[in-house]
Amino acid sequence: MSKQRPSARGRVAPGGSRQVAPGRDSAALWRRRVFRNTYTRNGRTLRVRRWSVKIQHRGRRQTFSLAAASRSEAAREAQDLYHMIRTEGWLAARQVPRRAGLGSVRARAGPGRAGWSKFDARYWRERLIHPKYTEARLRRIKEFSARMEHEGIDHYFPLGTDDPDQAAAQALKIYDTIVTRGWEVCFQQFPREITVAIFWSKSPVACTYTTLFTFAGEPEPNPSPAAEPARPGKRVFVIEADAEVRRTLVFWLGRQPGFECARAFQSAEEARELIVRERPDLLLVNRALPEMPVAEFLERLQDRLPDLPAFPYGIYQDSDHIFISLSGVTSGYIFRRRRPTELFEPIRAALRQRILSPKEVSHGIRDYFQSLFGFTLPGDETPGLASLTAREQEILNYVSKGFLDKEIAGALTISIWTVHNHLKHIYEKLKVHSRTEALIKYLQK
Repeated sequence: MSKQRPSARGRVAPGGSRQVAPGRDSAALWRRRVFRNTYTRNGRTLRVRRWSVKIQHRGRRQTFSLAAASRSEAAREAQDLYHMIRTEGWLAARQVPRRAGLGSVRARAGPGRAGWSKFDARYWRERLIHPKYTEARLRRIKEFSARMEHEGIDHYFPLGTDDPDQAAAQALKIYDTIVTRGWEVCFQQFPREITVAIFWSKSPVACTYTTLFTFAGEPEPNPSPAAEPARPGKRVFVIEADAEVRRTLVFWLGRQPGFECARAFQSAEEARELIVRERPDLLLVNRALPEMPVAEFLERLQDRLPDLPAFPYGIYQDSDHIFISLSGVTSGYIFRRRRPTELFEPIRAALRQRILSPKEVSHGIRDYFQSLFGFTLPGDETPGLASLTAREQEILNYVSKGFLDKEIAGALTISIWTVHNHLKHIYEKLKVHSRTEALIKYLQK
């Protein structure tokens, strides 16, 4: 019979006394954690001059290059970086210039920046940003927004004004609500920015996505489309558990040309029987279905309605989280940002059919994305591309977008040396000798 012993940090020294391991604020711990990366050139293992450190916080790990020359200074720099991540979040650490070093980290943590509490409007005044994608904002005004982070959750909130002082006061009000009353209450009281992505294909993963804003705390929007079609649109059903997101989706799905959002359900259980009785033309289901995996729900539904086109979608804090949420992808990605009224572009060609069939919709989706990037069906891949791992395909995708090695490393939160190794393997598998040759093969697939 096994026994559970109480855990204690540290090691037992000879004689039975326990040596307590240094805590995260200990310089000794960070001296052990900093290291110098190595790489191979002409068969020789070489060590880089700069120090690096891997920092893990709230289930996330990232490697940072440090500017300090000595191990002691690198340990202090790593310690300050860790403190910044704990108090200000990962985004703050990424904004520190790579070669600025210890002075820059401490300056950000000092009285002019992080010295103010998050319950001080001056803290939020320095973090105001102008959102880039505002087509879905019904109030046509220039306004600030702010990113709120609490208990490992983060969201962007529009602040309704371009005045820095008023925007900072509104940000403080939102943050106070999050801390004192919780995220759910905050979502009900304040509009937030969301990214909606509809996944039209699994292999490769192909989606259209857009930025929307919920209507919480604002007047009920006019549900009618901007321009009514000459004939009734195709009926769309949507399953979405979040009340504010659901209301937002009803509004914008009703503005997709040729479609109308006929029903919105809170749960799969609520929707299951009604979908069979009142068959829609198109069904959208949130990938984060609370009751069961969305694939299982769609498989069960297909047994009863094999001719119903149904697709999963996701709701994210921002577009970066679309990529982060996916795993096990082996055939590449195609993400296309569209305006809020253009989410259904891949299936518009199927509108000429009286009834949307999965076959016609699938052909329309395939033609749409082939016209953009020329992807192939499984089994038709260019020799060599099929042997690339998911990570190698991600890196090759970034190369096709013109990213430099250091930019790829930053986007994937890996070291530049890891990027170099992946590129070396890509060249070997594709039987090419340069970045350009690899890119040509990738674009010809």
